[in-house]
Amino acid sequence: MKRVIPEYTSLEDIIQDAIDKEKDAAQFYTEASELAQAAEVRDFLLDMAEMEKGHAEMLARKLESIKSDKTVMDGILSSFNDEPEPDKGE
Repeated sequence: MKRVIPEYTSLEDIIQDAIDKEKDAAQFYTEASELAQAAEVRDFLLDMAEMEKGHAEMLARKLESIKSDKTVMDGILSSFNDEPEPDKGE
């Protein structure tokens, strides 16, 4: 099966999409575990769900870090003015 990858406009979009996919996978495994009749299968599926939740949390932390870094950089860059300040007649 060939996967269709959307055109992303930023790293933030890529990571958010990955977070959404990890959450979907966690939900899939959780729902599948409810259908499992064998305890070992149910436990395995619940373990998989927990791993996917962990992936989503790790990606969410990374996304917040990227957003924070971007905010800091935007603030630094906006403090620079291309035009020199006028002479104050000292």
